[in-house]
Amino acid sequence: MSSSYESFEKKKFTYYIAAVVLGFILGLGYTWSVVQTPFVQACGGESKTAVVALCYTFTVLASTMSPTILGGITRHLKTNHLVLIGSILFGVGYLTCGHISTLPMLFLTYGIGTGIGCGLVYPTMMGYSANLFPDKSGTYSGILAGVYGGSAMIWSPILAQVIDKGGLGLMSNIIGPFCLVVMVICSLIIKPFPEGYVSYKKSQSSTKATTEKKKSSPAQAKDYTRGEMVKTPMFYIAAVTFSFGLTSGMFVISQASQILQSGFAMTAVSASMFVSLNSFASLCGRIFWGTVTDHTNKYVTLCIIPALSVVGMGVLALSPSKAVTILCMALVSFGYGGFGGTITPITADLFGNKHITENYGVMYLMFGIAGLLGPRIAIAFSHDGNYSTAFLIGCLIALVSVIAAFVVRARVTKSLAQNA
Repeated sequence: MSSSYESFEKKKFTYYIAAVVLGFILGLGYTWSVVQTPFVQACGGESKTAVVALCYTFTVLASTMSPTILGGITRHLKTNHLVLIGSILFGVGYLTCGHISTLPMLFLTYGIGTGIGCGLVYPTMMGYSANLFPDKSGTYSGILAGVYGGSAMIWSPILAQVIDKGGLGLMSNIIGPFCLVVMVICSLIIKPFPEGYVSYKKSQSSTKATTEKKKSSPAQAKDYTRGEMVKTPMFYIAAVTFSFGLTSGMFVISQASQILQSGFAMTAVSASMFVSLNSFASLCGRIFWGTVTDHTNKYVTLCIIPALSVVGMGVLALSPSKAVTILCMALVSFGYGGFGGTITPITADLFGNKHITENYGVMYLMFGIAGLLGPRIAIAFSHDGNYSTAFLIGCLIALVSVIAAFVVRARVTKSLAQNA
């Protein structure tokens, strides 16, 4: 082992902790249901609700599309430089969004600022963590994804209390500088991989680990580049599985507070506590299912996860009691978190590890598609606080994901049989 590899190995847990801290802060994006109503009030009142709600979709799209659209530029930047740029954008976005009074400024500060900032940092850190620990990519990427998706259970009540006491301006004055300073520090701690390090780590896999992997993986003959990946039929089947499977989660996460306030007359502060419960369920799902993929058949797991949303959304469509509603929303969030924790290892399994950061950046776009579908379904098909029809449509979309997951599993099984 070269001295540069040794030095990097000794500090890789420090780098990983910095990545986890970044994920924790980026999880502010999942508190939208807490800030949506204050943004509506700041931008002109109830008549602006639909357009303000669209900002969440716009933010998710900005986040998920930026790795693909900006890929030609970002591939020439070192990991720490890319994270630094994204951190500045995210921090400045939060620093300014609480002082807006018009819709264009909301879309500029929150949508573009925090959206692109997150899109530059989060996918980069997911690929980074997978290559830091290639033998346990599911576990470590799952933990990072879990912190990212679950930190809203801490952020939501904090934001609700701060906004209740001092409005959006106070929120930005506190959260904005905190995000900016901490994220920039983390970007300075993280270091790029030494040249050849990733290939070296792959070569260290034991014969036993290699044998076990071949028993449950499609045994890639090559590592697919981003361009090669998007030309394969498997990519599009997997894309349908992920995007449709994530839609129900985006539905619940974006509208959780509104669902509880309109359906059960909760206050915004009370509803924020249950938004935190959904965040906790998402966190558990990301860590649990990410770890499971390291020890079991990934493609059985892939079939189970969207089935959770089918059950959860199906029961929600029946207009259950408050307790059952809260439980089912948590179940959907748990499934959503499952996708967040397994997209990275499954993408690596299907298309190879070498280009996982770029390839994950493309798969990350599926969160954007889900972010476009989920909130729009919730708003378009809800009437006077009744979401039954919207929940039913979400259930059917999740069912499509289940079917696509079984197709992925069948194709992988067939590939294994041919290579046996």
